[in-house]
Amino acid sequence: MRYDLIVCIRCHKYPDLVLDTANSVWSYTDRRFTRVVFAVDSNPRLAARLLLDYPGAVWDAPQRWGWGAGLYGMLCESILWAEEQWSFGHFLSIDYDSLFIAPQADEAMLSLVCLPEIGLVGEYSPVNAHWAMIYKRQKEELEKRLRHIPQSYTPGEGVQGGAMLLTRTFIDVLKKSGYLGGEVKNLASFSSIADDHILPLLCRVCGLSISDSRGVTHCEWRATCDPRGLEKKGYKIIHPTKLRPSSAGARVEIDIRNYFRQLRNQPPLSYRGT
Repeated sequence: MRYDLIVCIRCHKYPDLVLDTANSVWSYTDRRFTRVVFAVDSNPRLAARLLLDYPGAVWDAPQRWGWGAGLYGMLCESILWAEEQWSFGHFLSIDYDSLFIAPQADEAMLSLVCLPEIGLVGEYSPVNAHWAMIYKRQKEELEKRLRHIPQSYTPGEGVQGGAMLLTRTFIDVLKKSGYLGGEVKNLASFSSIADDHILPLLCRVCGLSISDSRGVTHCEWRATCDPRGLEKKGYKIIHPTKLRPSSAGARVEIDIRNYFRQLRNQPPLSYRGT
């Protein structure tokens, strides 16, 4: 079976919320060409729960990767695992607190891969002062591990981690260059740069470009608006469902998810057991 797109939900707890996100992906994609899978950060109980509804579609990391730079290692392993299971084109990594909110979300993301040199699709930021400073401190070590850093890279480039699409071209060059395994996979052992800022760097190292998904996606680390109603403005994917990074399972997140569940004709989530 070949898929155009793998949508991988990375998660570490909150089974009800993870399953709600998965339902949103299934509701707004073509199942003939798009497959939803799960990358669980070393939580056998969560993996077992997800397998009940999605048999064969759950990878549970044998070690805990954690957040930040560790997420790059988790991404590498989940891509390699997916390649052992299916033939696919592109790989879209989303957070458990992302939602697909409108039909043809997969087609909209794939339409942004409009040139052969595109390696990465996401909500692009040309510079982030915090990550630019960290890069400059770690530049010597990064150059040693990656072998070269091209002038096309701008320190602090980033894509929002709530929805990041790696193209087939990018995946193949990462594999050929050894960046999906070995010491680079264990990024956290020599760098503290988060995955959504190391991927643009690796994309430039691979000689590829970045496509901005803004307009298709509305992704932020810290929400600046209530996402209810964004589906009326043409957005297909949102992040986060919570209004504050620390509010997972809070009542406001359940309210937001239930708004979108109602649009999908799904029964509401309860305020317990999340």
